[in-house]
Amino acid sequence: MTQTTNKSLRVAAMGMDKQTQKLLEMVFNGPGRGDYVLVEQPDIAEACIFDLDGMDASKLWTKYRVQHPQLPTIILSITLQDVAGNLFVKKPIEIDKLLKSLGKIKQMKEEEVATGELPHLMVKSHAGHLSSTQTTRTAKLSSEIAVEEEEEAFHQFCGYNADINPDRSDEVEKIYYEPTNYLQGFFEKAYSISLQLDSGGILVEGLYTPMILSAERNQLFCGCDSTENQLRTMTLLPLSKSSHLRMTTLSEAEIQQRLAVGKLAAQPLDSFLWKMALWTSRGKVPKGTDLSKNIVLLHWPNFTRLIVTPHALEISALWIAQPQSLLDTAKLLDIPQRYVFSFFSATCAIKLAFIDRRLDKRPGSLTITSPDNTKRGLFKRLLARLLGQE
Repeated sequence: MTQTTNKSLRVAAMGMDKQTQKLLEMVFNGPGRGDYVLVEQPDIAEACIFDLDGMDASKLWTKYRVQHPQLPTIILSITLQDVAGNLFVKKPIEIDKLLKSLGKIKQMKEEEVATGELPHLMVKSHAGHLSSTQTTRTAKLSSEIAVEEEEEAFHQFCGYNADINPDRSDEVEKIYYEPTNYLQGFFEKAYSISLQLDSGGILVEGLYTPMILSAERNQLFCGCDSTENQLRTMTLLPLSKSSHLRMTTLSEAEIQQRLAVGKLAAQPLDSFLWKMALWTSRGKVPKGTDLSKNIVLLHWPNFTRLIVTPHALEISALWIAQPQSLLDTAKLLDIPQRYVFSFFSATCAIKLAFIDRRLDKRPGSLTITSPDNTKRGLFKRLLARLLGQE
């Protein structure tokens, strides 16, 4: 079981096989660490994840609901299990969707604590009917999830984090992550080595398919049977100490030999690294990033092949016209910080942006303290011209 904190949502796991249980432990020790903690029994839990595909699941579910009629529950199943008053996550489990469902329960729990209401979120009464309060809360939850599903592409790249107060260290700490603990860091290291080669590339083994990185060609070769969902799931999980990932330098001739005998499909390397960084960061920035230093964008990103996250064009135009810090960028453009953080993490992954670590800002730079509407208007007109919208 994972270590709990005062703010961690206590979650029980019911009806799990060993493989699913292990996956949950990895999620709670990885991207869910600090927010959620697995507990042994539903008696001490604030929520439950219930697998309805296990042996005797129907009997176990009936007994569970009789004993814990008011416990918010996420149902896992291969087929849709539309059980009133409960959330559903389809198997095979996509980690970001599981975290989203957990996040909604945690948010509603926090609202109950703030308003002093009793915890009756999404519960089904013994009589099988929902009270008016329960119905309202369930409808609210369902409508919020429906809206978020429409924006799922944005959330899986930018997360859900609210803006932070830079004067509060506990809030600042939450927006950092360590890329080297994830698949992203391993591939960034392989990319850096590949950049130093005059020719050839780097072979990565130990995943579900071998991959070849060629920085010179800006190409990644991987097995045709690989899927995006497989890769996205792996990017969210921290690398274990027993990871069998390894990289080997290949000559150009060796790359050609492997391409001749193996079914390897090519894709742009920068697009692959960009997407991996977005999946892993989800609205956070690499550990050690100075939020108050200016960001230098080397050149305009190639958005014809890179994922365009919300406000990426405006951020690019601003940084090209005048480097700004991450926090000032969000203020000037009047956008959520997570969109700026995600974009920065992606640009760092392909070495397109870096932090200006000089002590003083360059002559003529603009210092922003609390941008007002007039400044925002001037900058938005400037950005519109740069983007060709005027």
